[in-house]
Amino acid sequence: MIYMVDHIFANPQTESAWHEWYAGYLHKLLGVPGFGSAQRFKAVAEVPPRFLAMYSVESAAVYDSPAYKNMGGGGSQSARFHGDYRLWTRNLFEGADQAPVVNEGQCVYALDSDSPDRKLLLSQPPLWLKSVGLHQSTRYRAIVLDVSAVDAAKATAKGEGHFYAPYTPRFGR
Repeated sequence: MIYMVDHIFANPQTESAWHEWYAGYLHKLLGVPGFGSAQRFKAVAEVPPRFLAMYSVESAAVYDSPAYKNMGGGGSQSARFHGDYRLWTRNLFEGADQAPVVNEGQCVYALDSDSPDRKLLLSQPPLWLKSVGLHQSTRYRAIVLDVSAVDAAKATAKGEGHFYAPYTPRFGR
């Protein structure tokens, strides 16, 4: 399963402190049994800045585990930054066993949709993920790795989806 957290962070004065906190939090989450990998991304050319965190998780049961609850999962650890978020959504998706590996120099395109039958004007087919837990702010999310610059320009010009570059390396397995 893939767990994704979307943020629009709207306070430049606290953004560096938020990134510092988040760097440590990724490693805390990876210490919770059931979390396999973690990586953060920043949307290209979006203001205010938009971020995506993508994690591999074994199952939805990890969110009910004592290890997750005891480390303060679910947003309690980031409470001091909540006033700086313009967007904060947490979605759990099925459709892939783990989050994709996205290396420096690569990118990932993400598009939310009500249907996995939506036709996308991309040169490669998307991986459709179905939202099955947490906020469920979308029914489906399409992700495409290494979207071409032409495809990304077309999609963003139409206001569809977000084009992300890695903000951190992938941690975990």
